[in-house]
Amino acid sequence: MSQLTTERSSAEVQTVPLLDYLLDENRIRMVDIKLADLLCDAIQEQGKTDAYYLILLLCLSGQSQHSCLDLTGIDWRNPFNLRQSDFTKLAGTIPDRVSPFSDDFTTESALQCLQNHQSVGDDKPLKLLQQRLYFSRLAGYEHTLASRLLTLSEREIDIDNQSLTRLLSDYFPIQSAPKEGLDWQKVACAMAATKGFSVITGGPGTGKTTTVTKLLAILQSLYQSAPLSIKLVAPTGKAAARLSESILGAKQQLKDVIPAAVEPLIPESAQTIHRLLGVKPFTNKFRHNRKNPLHLDVLIIDEASMVDLSLMAKLIEALPNHARLILLGDKDQLASVDTGSVMSDLCQGLVLGQTPNYSQARCAELNNVCFDNEPQLTGGKSEFKLADCIAFLQHSYRFTAQSGIGQLALAVNTNNSGKLKYVEQEINSGQFNDVILDYDIVSKPVEKLVQSAASKYAHYLTLIKEQASPVEIHKAFASYQLLAAVREGDYGVNTLNQRIEKQLHLQGLINVHPNQRHYVGMPIMIAQNDYQLKLFNGDIGILLLDESEQLKAVFIDEQGNQRAFSPARLPAHDKVYVMTIHKSQGSEFAYTAMVLPPENQATAGINRQLVYTGITRAKNTFELVADKKVLLKAMAKSVSRASGLYERLK
Repeated sequence: MSQLTTERSSAEVQTVPLLDYLLDENRIRMVDIKLADLLCDAIQEQGKTDAYYLILLLCLSGQSQHSCLDLTGIDWRNPFNLRQSDFTKLAGTIPDRVSPFSDDFTTESALQCLQNHQSVGDDKPLKLLQQRLYFSRLAGYEHTLASRLLTLSEREIDIDNQSLTRLLSDYFPIQSAPKEGLDWQKVACAMAATKGFSVITGGPGTGKTTTVTKLLAILQSLYQSAPLSIKLVAPTGKAAARLSESILGAKQQLKDVIPAAVEPLIPESAQTIHRLLGVKPFTNKFRHNRKNPLHLDVLIIDEASMVDLSLMAKLIEALPNHARLILLGDKDQLASVDTGSVMSDLCQGLVLGQTPNYSQARCAELNNVCFDNEPQLTGGKSEFKLADCIAFLQHSYRFTAQSGIGQLALAVNTNNSGKLKYVEQEINSGQFNDVILDYDIVSKPVEKLVQSAASKYAHYLTLIKEQASPVEIHKAFASYQLLAAVREGDYGVNTLNQRIEKQLHLQGLINVHPNQRHYVGMPIMIAQNDYQLKLFNGDIGILLLDESEQLKAVFIDEQGNQRAFSPARLPAHDKVYVMTIHKSQGSEFAYTAMVLPPENQATAGINRQLVYTGITRAKNTFELVADKKVLLKAMAKSVSRASGLYERLK
C-alpha cells in the first residue's frame, strides 16, 4: 500500500478490507458480492478464493458493457484499477491491500484456477473460452450470432450476373462516380446482391441510405417476377423515423432512374427491431424466434452500431434460412448502450483510405460485375471469415473539403491535432461557416449557452402559440438540439435542462407551475420501454393541448402518425431541452450544439467515440462549447469493449 498512500497519521484514516472499501466507494455492488458468494460457496472471508475475485472482475466488466472478461488485459497487481488520487482524502478509509492476488499471480494462474472451478463449464453459469471468462448467457449469444452470420455468408446466391452488371451500370453511371478512388457505393451494392450477409459501413454523408435504396431497386428488378419481402428496421423509433424519411427522399431523387414498376416494391416505412420481432409483454422474449421465424426475404438494419449483442443474436435467430441480412451503420460511432459492440467487432481492421482485405476470388467476382473485369480491386488473404462481406464507403457526398463539420469529425476520429488546427484556422478565416468553436467555457458563464439554446427553442414554442400542427411543431423542435457529455454538474443534462426551462419561462414562452410537473410545450424523452403503449426508450414527445383543452403528450411514430397520451399514462420520462450524446444516436439535427464540461468536471467517459458521435449528429451547423484541453484528451482516448466475436469468426 505504501506506493498509493500519502503520509498521514493513523487517526486520519481507517484501514478496511479491500471488499469493504470497493463496496463503500461504489466500485462494486452488493449484488456482485452475493453472486460471487453463491458461485463460490464463499460465505466467510477465508472462503474467498482467487476465482471469487475473478468473478467480481467479470461482474465489473459487465457493468462496462464488455461481453466477457479478457484475462490477458488485467494488471494483476492492481486489478480494480485503484489510483493514488483515490487515497488523497484527509480522512476516510483506505483498503488494506490493492490486489487480492499474490505477487506471482499471472493470466496462466487465473486460467488454472478457473478451469476446474465448480461454476465454470458446459451447463454451468460461467464459461471459459480461450483466455476470456463469460457469463454463459452472453457466451451463448456470441456463439449464436457467429454461427448464423457464417451460415448466411456462405449460402450460395443464385443470381443473373449479366443482369446485375447492367443494373449496376444503370444506377452507377461512370460520370457519377467519385473523381478519386473506387465507387464504393457500387461495390457495396454488388456485394450485398451476391451475399446472404453484408455490412455497409461509412461515415456521415457517405450515402449509406442512397446506396441501400439503389440496392433494393436492383434486387426488386432481379426478382421482379416474384418480388422480395423487404423489411427496414432500426434500434429506436427516432432512428426508424429518420430511415423512413431518408429512403423516401432517396426514392424521390432517383425517380427518373427507378422503373415505374419497381418503385412501389421499395419499402418506405421502417420500424423498430422490437416491433418487428413482436415483444411479449412483461418478458424479454419475442413472438418471432427460431421456432417462429420472421416472414421476409431481406432485412435491413440501420444504425447497427446501436444494436447490442443480445438483441442482435435474437434477431438473427429469428431470420428464415433463405433471408438476406444487411447491416448499415458507422463503425466509429458509440457502441450500444447495452452489452457488446457487434458493428465494431465486424469492422475491425478497416482503415480510411485503404481497401478492405478481400479474397482474390471475391475481388474477381466484384471486378466482373462492377468494372467489366478491369482489376480495380486486388485481393489478398484475410484470417477474418467475413472479410468478403464488408463494404466500406469512404467518399463523403455531404461533407466536402469545404465542410467544417466533415473536417472536424475527421480530425476527432483520427486523433489528428494538426487537422484540428487547420479546422480552427479555416473557421477564423471565414472558410468554414458551418462550425462554431467556443473554447472559453471556463471564463464565460453558463448563461450564454442557456440563452443561445432558449433562442433556438423559441421557434417551436412560437408555433405552438400559433396552433400549428403537431407534425410542424415536432419538425421545428428537431431542427435544433443541445447535447451534453455528462448528466451532472453545471454543464450536465440535468442542470442545463432546468436553466433552459427557467429562461424560457422568464421569456413567457412556457408557463411552468411550481406544483405541476407537466406544461404546454414541454419536450420529453421516454426513458423506459412500455410495450403496452408501444413507447420506447428514446422516443420524443411534446406536450400539447388537444381539442378538449386537455394536456397530452404527442408523439410522431415511424410512419408519421400522431399518437397522443395523457401524461399520467406515460412510462418514466425526462424533459429534453438537452439530451446526452448517447441518447442522440440515430438522430440528425440541422443545428447541433454540444457542450463538454471543463477539465475539473470531465469524467473518464468522455472519449473519441463520444465526441465523434456528437459532431456527426449535425446536418448543417455544428457548435462546440468546450475546454480545448478536454477536447484533445477526448480525441486521444479511444475505448473498446472486450469481446470474442471477432475471434470466433477467424
